[in-house]
Parts: sequence; C-alpha cells; structure tokens
Amino acid sequence: MSNGDSHAGFPGAVLIVDDCALYREALASALMSNGIGRVTTAWDLPSLMLALESAAFQVILFNMATGMGQRFLRAVSHVNPGVPLIAVATPEDDVEVISACAKAGVAAYHMRIDSLADLLVLIRVVALGKTWCPPQISATLLRRVSAVADTRRSPTRDSGLTTREIQVLRMLELGRSNQQIALDLSIAVHTVKNHVHNLLTKLGVNTRAEAAAAFHKLRADHGD
Repeated sequence: MSNGDSHAGFPGAVLIVDDCALYREALASALMSNGIGRVTTAWDLPSLMLALESAAFQVILFNMATGMGQRFLRAVSHVNPGVPLIAVATPEDDVEVISACAKAGVAAYHMRIDSLADLLVLIRVVALGKTWCPPQISATLLRRVSAVADTRRSPTRDSGLTTREIQVLRMLELGRSNQQIALDLSIAVHTVKNHVHNLLTKLGVNTRAEAAAAFHKLRADHGD
C-alpha cells in the first residue's frame, strides 16, 4: 500500500502485543521515533489485561509470527471487541492463523515483507475505521471458504470426518506424501501423521491407499 504521510504525528494510543521482548521493544521504539507518542506493550495475558484496563487504545498490534499470537487475539476480541486490530508479520500461507484473524475481526494485515512505513500507514488507516486486506490474504481466505463449502456439499460430512481430515484425504487420493501434505496445509508433519492415523481408524482401513480408495468410492457413490 502507499506510504502516504507515514511520518505525521499520531494522537492516539497504540498497544503492541508480542511475547518476544526484542521485537516488542524495537517496534515500540520505532513507532515513537516516527510520531506515535503513546505506545504501550504487553507480553502475556496478565500484562495484556492490565493494559486494556489501564488505558483506551486506538489501535492494537499483534505479532502473529509467535506462538501466543492467536491466544492474545482471542482474548482481546472477547474483552475489547471495538478496538481496531492489526495482525503483524502475518504468514500469508497459514490458513489457520489467517482464519483466526478473520474470526477475531482483524482490520488490517501487515505482511512479513512489509516495511515500518507500511505499518505506520496501516495504523492511521485503521484508526479512521478503514480496513486493509492484501491480495494474498484474500486469496487464502477464499481458498478456506471454498474448502468449507466443498466439505458441506460432500457426503463425507456425515462420516464423522473433520474438515482437516477431509483435506488430508483429498491429498492422499492425489498420492501426496506426509511432507507434501504438511507443506500444502501449512501444518507440521507429525500433525499430518496423526490425521492419517485417525483417518485409517475412522474408515476402517489399514493403508493410505485403502483410505484414498474408500474416499474415492464414497464420493463416486454420491456423485460428488
């Protein structure tokens, strides 16, 4: 997005939520050096709740690259749902993280390739009640919506399989390895192995090939 007047003063208060002290302190310093005079930081749930009780914020920034990002996001969306939220360092291909952001009502996404100047613009944009969704985030959300729609149309919705298990099944049918599935779905390999194990149990089969064949037959029987 355009940098615009990224160095103009910002009268509102900004809260940075990040469990990494180095990044949190560096970002706070950078924001204050660029015209944002009131910056508060939080690093865990107690400090986050204390900050929300102590002051009113115009914008809240979340580092979504850390393990606590989604948990912090859920907490704020429940406690203080009216404040504009910006997801910082958003992984563009992580469906679960992006879906969590969308569910929490994130107003804007700052990608890993975006600059400090971009973030300064976003802060001013969302403080005015506007939103910003980069094309790559929109594409990921559309894929998510499409996958959910396919699952709801599929006869496998009555088979006790989860949405993720059906996604894994589709990839097994294509002959994907655990590593390829993990990469495609942005999840860990051991998570894929757990899904495959659950699928074999639920479908009553012994091998990946049998699971793929059972899934293919199920869809064929229902004209899916």
